[in-house]
Amino acid sequence: MNAETPKISIRGLRKSFGRKDVLRGLDLDITDGASLVIIGGSGTGKSVLLKCILGLVAPDAGEILIDGVNILKLAAHDRQRRTREIGMLFQGSALFDSLKVWENIGFRLTYGEGKSGRVAKDKAIDCLAQVGLPKEVGELAPSELSGGMQKRVALARAIAADPKVLFFDEPTTGLDPITADVINRLIVERVKAAGA
Repeated sequence: MNAETPKISIRGLRKSFGRKDVLRGLDLDITDGASLVIIGGSGTGKSVLLKCILGLVAPDAGEILIDGVNILKLAAHDRQRRTREIGMLFQGSALFDSLKVWENIGFRLTYGEGKSGRVAKDKAIDCLAQVGLPKEVGELAPSELSGGMQKRVALARAIAADPKVLFFDEPTTGLDPITADVINRLIVERVKAAGA
């Protein structure tokens, strides 16, 4: 796929919640190797768009094409296979409180891809190092981490499955300016490392 061919194309995407129209006929192309920022006020549909692409929210109308295939027309299993190419850093980190840090990072590898606990833990430790955290953090619970550390862990989880596409939903919300700058630099480094 060359840089001119869209990796993800959105055509006529619509989503409403009750009488509130959130997405109204959205069209968007994301090409290989591109970085794209969507800016808007709170409640304008940024998170809803990402959740529609990931299959967490079903749109009311439109198309979501990944590598030219409309994933909304696929069976659930095939849609999941397509969206596995996407890593996501959720707003608020969205870590599982009941799991250790390494288990959070390796969750997709263990439960989504059937990798062994050992493989998932080794990958989690590697990803922790990539976001500047020592391996000992892997044994902690998310509640034992600062907000900035939780964001780093969430970023480690986003890159653990070596995705082709990375999405970030308000990755620095609620962080002090210094920690936000560190997270922004880590994101840029990880995007460059992924080849984007």
